[in-house]
Amino acid sequence: MALEIIVMIKQVPDSQEVVIDPVTFTLNRGAARNVINPADENAIEAALRIKDKTDAHITVITMGPPFAESALIDCMSRGVDDAVLVTDRAFAGADTYPTGLTLASTIKKLGKYDIIFAGEESTDSSTGHVGPGVAEFLGTDQASYTSESWYEDGFVYAKRELEDGTEIVKMKPPTLITVLTNANDPRRATLRKKIDAMKKGIKTMTLADLGMPPEWVGLRGSPTVVKSMRTIDEKKREGKKFKIEEIPKLVDELIEKKIISI
Repeated sequence: MALEIIVMIKQVPDSQEVVIDPVTFTLNRGAARNVINPADENAIEAALRIKDKTDAHITVITMGPPFAESALIDCMSRGVDDAVLVTDRAFAGADTYPTGLTLASTIKKLGKYDIIFAGEESTDSSTGHVGPGVAEFLGTDQASYTSESWYEDGFVYAKRELEDGTEIVKMKPPTLITVLTNANDPRRATLRKKIDAMKKGIKTMTLADLGMPPEWVGLRGSPTVVKSMRTIDEKKREGKKFKIEEIPKLVDELIEKKIISI
């Protein structure tokens, strides 16, 4: 029987084009070019490598606006079998808590799963909360910050990168694994698979499909409250040129201003 693998991804704004909504203090995802979160690309590759060696079926899921379909098509173009877009206006503005809850509810709706992969964190928030949060909502084992993972003799193995070394954990499915950025070299999409993906299409799930109370999701279900934001003005930096004979005077000035000490 094939392994059922789920990969959770997120489409994030290009880091050079981030725009904050001045009213809601949330990211305006429609105002910037969107890309697949880098660590999630590594999570996709980790799942595909298991599929390369084992009979496995991979489903990729994301929660986001309709235009997030492009990210899912990209994943299927790399070898992922199916894709699910969880989209509803009610999900807008969600912080990590309702996001994790919504994704866990989606996974429950999909049915059986053996391994769930996710990137370690996203570039638009960098909390690292969602993957572990989903594991907690589902009640599964988890291994975070992994650089490598594999399936062997009915067990899932993961190599974790710790501050003082590495460890290899052995887990019985179902389990969730978060993958480090740059843990592997993600494969490229192919035109043939992209055409197949577009023909196959993407499954869409809404709040009604999940059967969740509206107050549990999106901005309404988010315990995080941003009261205000302000722009930090950049300090202007100017360079100065000094002649060799002026260096002693410069050193005295730096000592006086406590920039350096001797």
